[in-house]
Amino acid sequence: MKALDLTQTSRSLVLVALVDKLISEIGVHKVIAVSVSHATVLHEQASDLLLFSESTTSHRAWLAVEMLCTWKWPSGSALGTFLPLLLEYVQKDGDSISDFIVKILLDGALIYGARVKLRFFILSPPSKHELDEIEEPFLRALLALVSTLLRDSIWGKEKALALFELLANNLYIGEATNRNCLHILPPLVHVLIPHLQFHDKGSINPSRDLQSNSLPESIVMDWLQKTLIFPSLISGPPLEGMQEWFQLLISCYPLSVTEDVGSSVLERDPSMLERELLLSVFRRQRYDVHLSSAPNESPELHILLSRLVVIAVGYCWDEFNEEDWEFVLSNLKCWIEAVVVVIEEAIENADLALCNVSSVELDFVAEAMEHNILVISPSCIDTATNALYAFNLILALVQSQEIVESDKLTMLKTERFGNILNQIEEGILRVLLSSCVSEAMTSSIHYESHSLSIIGSAHDVHPWFWKMIGSVVVKSSPLAREEAIRSVERWGLSKGPISSLIFVLFSSKQIYSFKHAAFVLLSSSRISNWAVLSENTSFSLSLNPANDQGFHNIDPSSEDRILLRGELTCLVEKLTVELLDIDFLAEQRVNVLLAWCLLLSHLLSLPSSSLEREKLVQHIQESASSVILDMLFQHIPLEFFTGSSLKKRDAELPSQLSAIGGAASRAIRTGSLLFALESLWPIQPEKMGLLAGAVFGMMLRLLPAYVRGWYSDIRDRSALSAIEMFTKMWCSPHLIADELSQIKKAEFADESFSVAVSISANEVVATYTKDETGMDLVIRLPPSYPLRCVDVECTRSLGISEVKQRKWLLSMMAFVRNQNGALAEAIQIWKHNFDKAFEGIEECPICYSVIHTADHGLPRLACKTCKHKFHSACLYKWFSTAHKSTCPLCQSPF
Repeated sequence: MKALDLTQTSRSLVLVALVDKLISEIGVHKVIAVSVSHATVLHEQASDLLLFSESTTSHRAWLAVEMLCTWKWPSGSALGTFLPLLLEYVQKDGDSISDFIVKILLDGALIYGARVKLRFFILSPPSKHELDEIEEPFLRALLALVSTLLRDSIWGKEKALALFELLANNLYIGEATNRNCLHILPPLVHVLIPHLQFHDKGSINPSRDLQSNSLPESIVMDWLQKTLIFPSLISGPPLEGMQEWFQLLISCYPLSVTEDVGSSVLERDPSMLERELLLSVFRRQRYDVHLSSAPNESPELHILLSRLVVIAVGYCWDEFNEEDWEFVLSNLKCWIEAVVVVIEEAIENADLALCNVSSVELDFVAEAMEHNILVISPSCIDTATNALYAFNLILALVQSQEIVESDKLTMLKTERFGNILNQIEEGILRVLLSSCVSEAMTSSIHYESHSLSIIGSAHDVHPWFWKMIGSVVVKSSPLAREEAIRSVERWGLSKGPISSLIFVLFSSKQIYSFKHAAFVLLSSSRISNWAVLSENTSFSLSLNPANDQGFHNIDPSSEDRILLRGELTCLVEKLTVELLDIDFLAEQRVNVLLAWCLLLSHLLSLPSSSLEREKLVQHIQESASSVILDMLFQHIPLEFFTGSSLKKRDAELPSQLSAIGGAASRAIRTGSLLFALESLWPIQPEKMGLLAGAVFGMMLRLLPAYVRGWYSDIRDRSALSAIEMFTKMWCSPHLIADELSQIKKAEFADESFSVAVSISANEVVATYTKDETGMDLVIRLPPSYPLRCVDVECTRSLGISEVKQRKWLLSMMAFVRNQNGALAEAIQIWKHNFDKAFEGIEECPICYSVIHTADHGLPRLACKTCKHKFHSACLYKWFSTAHKSTCPLCQSPF
């Protein structure tokens, strides 16, 4: 019998493959659908001669059904090759054939409905992976065809409603339930619901909140009433048909997500009456669980309950009371922790094994760890996935300013619920961190081949679970991120959380959602110092939980050194010109941009006037390779600014150039690079260009002197002009406006000093008066600021010698040109320089300034012979360039 079945299967595959080849050569219209205008004999050599009279149309719908049900064959597949061609024909000429095919498939699905395993789709429409998992061929083919007809708008609302009514009518045979129909209804309803019109959204219907006003809504409410007959899903042994009815109910409320899985979208707007019934079904679960002495632990029932929680949170949250929220949050916490425990246990066991096995056994340890993570119970993952969807909806509510201001979530603001939310968030973060640790551990074992990717393998098995993990991590709170990292660090594993996140970020493995999440974590304000600075940096923090002081509270001395982490050093400080010759989408280029994004994000997180920031900026100025800027402008097309198109007044900017310029502007305005990283993966030329533009804009904002130094070294005049035009068009206006705004807001708080700002002229007039002396300086910002230096001019001087006036003018020019922060800070420092000079403190004979332009220190190192005092930085530079350690003035040994 088995041999006979195999023979029939192989014959079917041969037939389908032959038909597929015929279709590809002569078209669907000649194989599946035949239209003839005159008497014609088709396939004369065939045993079943087909003779059609004039104006007759014949459909071989059965043949299309055969191909759709076969699903896959050696040379093609239903989804990949046949269905697109069939739908192309249906859209043009043969709408009726789709009705015939649907009818045949529906009849087959109803006959074999008892074979259908209970399942529901996570999102609408179903993915290819979800369709592949359906074993019953008629239902699988029917879902694929109907969902595609609706998605491509070949079928409209009328066809969707007709099929929905047909299915609803088949649900009952007299008073009894048609179990076969009940089995196939949930996935079909899930596909149809988003395309049904439940009410007229454009009309005002006062009675809508009191009664249903459409046939689909009446049917759904009837199903809600039917579900209310049953007890709670997990209160005891399930009654006959209970699981099927709950699954049908759940299918009436599908979800969709944005392209980046950033947020869940509710597909329906039920009436108030329907919401009340849905809330009653949800509360029934809570009431009956409290009354039950032996809850049912069936995995399938917990999956249904978790899905019902998602729906209740989405549609009924504003009617939740304290008991409802407690039921939801406690279950979410339990479902998430079940996955956390399994993953952390697998990693901890693997880490212990690594310390006690020989090099020969390392492969077995890695495979065991991968196996333990991949074989997590599918029902456990499905339940946790639903928990993630529910938590994602709750995060959207909590982070909505409009909802927060309406006081509808007052209960979630209490300390008790706030702690539970933080615990759930921390659990989700621990899943990601543990997975990154496993990836780093596996890589260290398989260092040569890098063939094994636990995250990649797990992502293929449960894609939506891992996508949602990444999505929630990106939205997590800074406090939860820090607590989760400290929690994983307490284990003392061979791979720490920070190094593991960095490994995943720079890994060649294509685990896109984790790369984005890793960057978001590493660039967080309370974490970025661990991600950027080496442990050998004098004032870097350890991850020791006992060390709970904030990074910004540290007051390093002038002797402290800045050292970047080794992973960043090679990508920031040790770049060579060979980088400019490699492929534009090469992994090394991407990693260089990511390293700079981390560095700039950390720099932005530091207080603008802090010593830590000044030292980091100084380190970048002295140590960072300028090759990064050359690389950026390989990804920013400047041909428009160098060719003849620049001379045309009506020349239209290339769309890609406009997009890149917009990215640079946005980075400057928002002070963030995350927008350019959200959709970076998979890597494409356009995305690399956007990120390059954003990085350049952020460099101009945070490191203007560094960029200006690179720009001044360029010898190609056409490149200079093009870069200046790009900066002038998209970057300078925002930077100039921001500088002038900060100067106007600055509080210099001194009667002897005043500042006047002229926005129209882009200039600042600083006036310093002391006793009977005074000085007016005008600072003008050029149109291409900060590529071009600001112009400083003394317009009035009273009671100040020409020599001292020149020294003070030079000091002001040094301050504003070397400043990598805001001009307001440079003006403030220049004012302090004057104050110190009037207090009698002599300026440094090397830089002619009392306050050093970089580290803002006073002259402290005195020559024992001539007694003049110098800045330590100026003296060090003098010794280095003069190659001798003598006083610059008297030449005595220092």
